[in-house]
Amino acid sequence: MNLFRSALNFSYLWLRRRYSRSAVKIKTLLFFTTLAYSYLCHKNVRASPFYPYYNIQLNLYHYMKSFAPKPWILPQPVLIIGTYDKNGKANAMNAAWGGQWDMHEIIISLGSHATTDNLADIPELTVTFATADTMVASDFVGIASGRNMPDKMERTCWAIEKAPNVNAPLFKAFPMTIECKVKQKIDESETGYYLIAEIVNILCDEQYLADDGKPDVAKMGLITFDPVHHTYIQLGKKVGDAFADGKQLKD
Repeated sequence: MNLFRSALNFSYLWLRRRYSRSAVKIKTLLFFTTLAYSYLCHKNVRASPFYPYYNIQLNLYHYMKSFAPKPWILPQPVLIIGTYDKNGKANAMNAAWGGQWDMHEIIISLGSHATTDNLADIPELTVTFATADTMVASDFVGIASGRNMPDKMERTCWAIEKAPNVNAPLFKAFPMTIECKVKQKIDESETGYYLIAEIVNILCDEQYLADDGKPDVAKMGLITFDPVHHTYIQLGKKVGDAFADGKQLKD
């Protein structure tokens, strides 16, 4: 029996080396090898010395394609940044490279835009999150510049009013908006900078509140930006509870 097991192990290693990039062939080999061992030895499939290879190690041999460094952090938000220019004219831009910086601060990577022009005059802004319903206009404000399109905001058909706590526009079409003030600009140059903004207040339309009175993300129809294929993907349903479901592995 030991000789039989040694022969099977040798065959497995030889074939795995030969077909190291063919997961299908390896999987087929391991399946029949495991069944053969179980049949000849009258043992359960799980008792086969090859079962760990079949059940776990196989995944390590799926071919992984390599890519050069790219901005592919997933998922990426679709942030809509609202600012006023020195004459009180509203502007919006679409940004994906942003996130939480600290408990009460966010960070956004900004190039040179009408938005950065505005922030130089009025260092206050609103940040909201694009939804499936606002997707077309949200994409538009990311490809049209307020520097050369005077009627940019009129084309979005968004209802706009001044935010209550900062000197920046509030776009009423969005479920939730963060009111912010500029705190710091990192690596500022003519090409842009990293913006650190302090969260002053958060506004949420009451129709998007959960039973506990807090914003219900599942109701908002938020979208994310797919930087690989340059598409927008709508967020799906709840799949678990953070800081809770993982506890079952601690017991």
